[in-house]
Parts: sequence; structure tokens; C-alpha cells
Amino acid sequence: METPFETGPARYQPPANYPYARDPKLRFDQRRLARVVGFIAFAMPVVLGFGGYALGRFRVALSEYYYEVILLGDFFVGCLVAIGALLMAYRGWTPKVAQLATLAGIAALLVAFVPMNGWIMGCEELADDGTCAVQAVRYPVIGYWVHAGAAGLLFAILSFFCLFVFTKIPVDDASGQKIMSPAKMRRNAIYVTSGILIALGAISIAVAGLLGVPWWFDNNMTFWAEAMILGAFGASWLVQGRALAPFNDPRDREDAKLAKQVNGQQLSLFGFGLSDK
Repeated sequence: METPFETGPARYQPPANYPYARDPKLRFDQRRLARVVGFIAFAMPVVLGFGGYALGRFRVALSEYYYEVILLGDFFVGCLVAIGALLMAYRGWTPKVAQLATLAGIAALLVAFVPMNGWIMGCEELADDGTCAVQAVRYPVIGYWVHAGAAGLLFAILSFFCLFVFTKIPVDDASGQKIMSPAKMRRNAIYVTSGILIALGAISIAVAGLLGVPWWFDNNMTFWAEAMILGAFGASWLVQGRALAPFNDPRDREDAKLAKQVNGQQLSLFGFGLSDK
């Protein structure tokens, strides 16, 4: 049985009949989707970190914001749901890329819907000052292992995307040779760096959790490691989405131009003409 994981020099080359690799409009749409994924990933640690600090409840890990009752909990879950849905919609340029993205999307949804410390049902015992001393929690052990396992799977796939999927060198249709353009070299440098940072962050979290390192938890290092992971994840997908001109190849610019023309034609069919001014 074939797996969606390929690591050889001929990895993830687009098949002749795959529309998301051959249609310029679909290629552009996939890159635009990748940009949205990257932007959300970048925004998560920034908004949650500053929001938690402003409210005086800076959490030790991003996953702890699930329990934040003032907006930030909704933002945390909403971002993960959006990332999960967009990853599942991402088709890439081969069916195996689509399968990997779908698997990552499912993992992101599990992280969103299964809280790390279980579902808080209420308060069992009040303290003298009226605050909750003992909370009623359902399935804390199951929640921890499902959440942590899904997060680990998600980080592993995101690192794999950076190191092996996004770094594949395309084959020129005319010459049949692999082409490494200057823009592709710049993209690959970002991909490899991002993949290494994601892997280092995930390993650090796992090792610190297993060993119970006090310094790690006293300094909220899980939050900062997860912020680094999401920053690297966001950077790689923004680059894959060609968010900045230095990362664009000539074909990328042609795809964007053609997609704009097609979108204009589609809008005109519904009576929405695009002005040239």
C-alpha cells in the first residue's frame, strides 16, 4: 500500500492529468489558499500572547487558551478550525500532497475540539474567597493524549511539508529537466529553516514534558516553542502562497494574471464588470 510520504529525488512530481497542477487558475487559487493558512498561523500566537498579557492571564501554552472565557478561547478554537478546514481543502499539485494536507487538517480539528486538560463541566468546591478550588473535569486523561497526539502528528506533517513536499524541484514541461530558479532557491531556504524550527520546537516540548523540567514551565517555554512552530508554519505557507514578489517565478506571475482575467470574466457573467481604471 502506498503512503503519501515521499522523500526521494523524484518526489511529488505532478501527474499529467491532475488539474490542480495543470490549470493556471487552480494553481493560483491553491497558492492563495496557502497564503490564508500562513496568515492565520502567524496571527495565532501574536493575538493570544498579547491578549493574554493584556488580560493578566498569560497562559503557559497556546492550548491553555482553550479555557479562556473572554474572546481568546473562541479565537484559539476558531483559528484551528479554519486552518483544519483550509488544509483539508488544499489540493496541492499531486493527490499525495492533498492526502497529507487532509491528514494535517484532521489533526488540527482534533487539537481544536479535544482540550488538553479535558472538558471543564463546572465547579465542585469553592475556596474561601469565593473562587473555584476544585473544578469538575470530564475525560482529562483521554483529552490529554488525544490532544497531544494530534498536535504531535500535526507538527510532524507540517515539518515534513517544509522539508520534503515544498522543497521538491519542478520539472520543466518543455525540456523535461528540473529547474532551480533563484526564486525557488530562496523559497527552499525558507522551507528548510521552517521545517527544522518546527521539528526542534515539537521535540523540545515533548522532552520537557516527559522530564518535567521546572525551568521550562516556570518561563512559559511551551508557549514560546509553540509560537516558534506556528511562526515557521506560517512563514512556509506564506512563501508557498507567493505572498512576496521575491519568491515568485515567472509562471506564478502568469498564473496570477490569467486568474484575474478569468475572475473578471466570471464576474461579468453576473453583471459585475471590472473597471480598468
